[in-house]
Amino acid sequence: MIKDNNNRSDGKALATSSLYTPDYILDKALDIGESILKCGGESHRIEDTVVRICSAYGAEQTDVFALPSLIIAGIRMPDGKTSSHVRRVYKTTNNMYKLDEINEISREICMGKINLEDIDNRLKEIQTSVPYSKIISVIGGMVAAGGFAVFFGGNIYDAIAAAIAGFFVSLMNIPKLNLVNKMLYTIAQAFVGAMCGLMLVHFGLGTNIDMIMIGTIMLMIPGLAFGNAVRDLLFGDTVSGIMQLVQAVLTAVMIAFGYIVAILFFGGVVK
Repeated sequence: MIKDNNNRSDGKALATSSLYTPDYILDKALDIGESILKCGGESHRIEDTVVRICSAYGAEQTDVFALPSLIIAGIRMPDGKTSSHVRRVYKTTNNMYKLDEINEISREICMGKINLEDIDNRLKEIQTSVPYSKIISVIGGMVAAGGFAVFFGGNIYDAIAAAIAGFFVSLMNIPKLNLVNKMLYTIAQAFVGAMCGLMLVHFGLGTNIDMIMIGTIMLMIPGLAFGNAVRDLLFGDTVSGIMQLVQAVLTAVMIAFGYIVAILFFGGVVK
């Protein structure tokens, strides 16, 4: 998503670089990098963005090391001044809308269109902006769950049941409900999705519980995390790739565990 900024206009950025200290330049670059990480961006994107921003403001050398929960960076200016920062990130989500908006800020910085002191306001605007309402998000989850149930071989009744179960699964994505440990939250979400499907089939709405469960499972599968892990591995970011891969696998295991607990709690799969 990050475009090549080598054709940037160096005039404004380099002309104002002398007004900023190395600490300030690196701090603002890491604000962008941290925001990308929190929105689910891969390590290569974070490192590339921080390097480009620092270079645009005159850094002679920039070294960045990004992990799924940590960013370490250091710069050296032409006059010999140096700075190093560490950012610890405790929680990340997958938000492609905000990620694209943050990428646009980094491109504008490298092209000299905005100054570093404007970054804070731009990031605050992005954090408070929403591409669509929570209602649309829940409806989207319902449609997706029902569609996947049909895609994998279910009938129209299975689609309706999966959509209802998808409603409750998507409802749990409301930020206020998503404040607990991520793994525990995943188990709870999977448990709710499975219990809804089992109960709906038990009361006669839906005939294939496996198709209904598959429809709701697809709402929680960590496909993007797995894709980012593979991409990091292909880029040579072995540590970051392995960490994300392990996290994706653990998430899948927690989803399976939540469904198993629901089935055992319900007394077995509905025939």
